[in-house]
Amino acid sequence: MNIIELRDTITNSDDTEWQRVGRMGPTYRDRFDPWSGPGDKTGVDIETHSSVAVYKPDIDLTIVYGMSAPGAPKEPSFKWATFPDPAVSIHLADVFWRGSLVDRVDFVYVDGGRCILPIGEGHQGLRITRYEYAVARLLDS
Repeated sequence: MNIIELRDTITNSDDTEWQRVGRMGPTYRDRFDPWSGPGDKTGVDIETHSSVAVYKPDIDLTIVYGMSAPGAPKEPSFKWATFPDPAVSIHLADVFWRGSLVDRVDFVYVDGGRCILPIGEGHQGLRITRYEYAVARLLDS
């Protein structure tokens, strides 16, 4: 499978074709950020994805998601985010094929985490692709 076929597979799939692995417990897809401070203080911050979706017709294809996007503002503000709960946060969906990271899509939790929406390019992240929309739709279902 090449990247175009992989994106087409995700875009044309529906949520019934994906098996969700529960939100509790490790996903084994972690990010390690070493840091150092004054004196000899050092440490490692660990962040992990919270959820996994496995494509039932071919379990070589998985999407893990929930980790915050590195470098994203802690409390981003978008003019279009006019929900009852104003909290918005930017996160990652990592696409794996046979255990290898092959693609990444940014998305936002809006309305205090009640909904997942795609975030794309351009002004206020409003220019999205059909693929980015499909990934967010699958994650939100």
